Amino acid sequence: MKPWFVKEADIIKFPEPKAKVIELPNVQSYPDFLTGVKDLHNRKAKGEISQDSHDKLYQDLIHRFMKKESFENPWFLREAPEDEAVKNRVLGALNKRKAEDPIFDKVYKSIIGKQLDTRIQNYIAQHKDADIGASEMAFLVKEIPQLGKTEEVKQFVGKWNKGEDFIDINGLVPDSGMTAPAEIQSIVADGIPKALFQSLTRNQSQFTKSDAGPAEGALAIMSKEISYAKDGGDLIIGGKKVEVKSGGRGGKSGGGRLWGGEPIDHTEMTEILQKVKFQMKGKSISVLAGTKPIPPKFPGKEFITACTRAWFRKPVKDVINSFGTPEFATNWMNAVYEFYKGRAGHTGVLVVGIERYLYAVDGTQMLQGGAMGNLGALYYPTSRQPRELAPQVRL
Repeated sequence: MKPWFVKEADIIKFPEPKAKVIELPNVQSYPDFLTGVKDLHNRKAKGEISQDSHDKLYQDLIHRFMKKESFENPWFLREAPEDEAVKNRVLGALNKRKAEDPIFDKVYKSIIGKQLDTRIQNYIAQHKDADIGASEMAFLVKEIPQLGKTEEVKQFVGKWNKGEDFIDINGLVPDSGMTAPAEIQSIVADGIPKALFQSLTRNQSQFTKSDAGPAEGALAIMSKEISYAKDGGDLIIGGKKVEVKSGGRGGKSGGGRLWGGEPIDHTEMTEILQKVKFQMKGKSISVLAGTKPIPPKFPGKEFITACTRAWFRKPVKDVINSFGTPEFATNWMNAVYEFYKGRAGHTGVLVVGIERYLYAVDGTQMLQGGAMGNLGALYYPTSRQPRELAPQVRL
């Protein structure tokens, strides 16, 4: 029988927890500072830790990741995601230009709107050296207000920031490519846009560190149909991945090279030439030499077969069969173009000169369109760097 005090008493239950017990995070478990900051913030927002706990853990986090700091490369740049780090480099380069040049700062603030500012930052970000991109953009920004009357500039910038296009994309990169160069101004809208490219023609020689330089930048920021590719190719133009090459600075100045970045192993070619004790002037054999009749006793087929294996990782029939004939140059250019295209992933090459441009979708157009300044070398084992052998454009 139950005693009276059990039977008649009110039974008081032992208190039950209102919520599950939450373990405080271990600061030592975080792989980096930013991961810890985000986790602590999320836990506090969900109510899993109090403000006091958050502050104590945050302090512990700082102590754990405290490092000797550098003004040029602080921890928040070293540990930031790649996109954030790029953005910080871009803003740093722009701020540097503004600090160095008060006029640039004043012009930038007066004519740059949100959309144009984004395009400018994207342009600078695609340069490995942000300072170069900022230098080119500083020229464009300062030049624009000088190209027309105040009202004309105001109208142009207003249209610019509303996303209006000033470039004829279909004329710039036609699907079938181009068989001859065209004037850059033919695909640029009248008024200030055209005046800007005329100015670039006069001032192009001052830009010596970059490839297509400010002309490429002007194309990119004047059309919402042009953006930068993240992998392979320089620009996305009208949905096409396009490699942009400088046509040079005028006169005999060479431009960019069609080069896939692959090293060329001269070993097999050298062994073949040594067997026949062939005396090579300057120890190189140019592409142009391959268009002329093969000298007596020269192991033509054996040499060019080894050459295509070194360049393209396989024998190329058209190149081998045309060695020693005028057709060799075209076949060689097509082979180089296709190999380069496979490495860069582009659909065409846009060569931008001081006044003209050419968009090519194969090696034949590059050659016959008049965009080539130097066809390069087949064999040049003493070159300082492999790209010296590659065909060089000039427009």
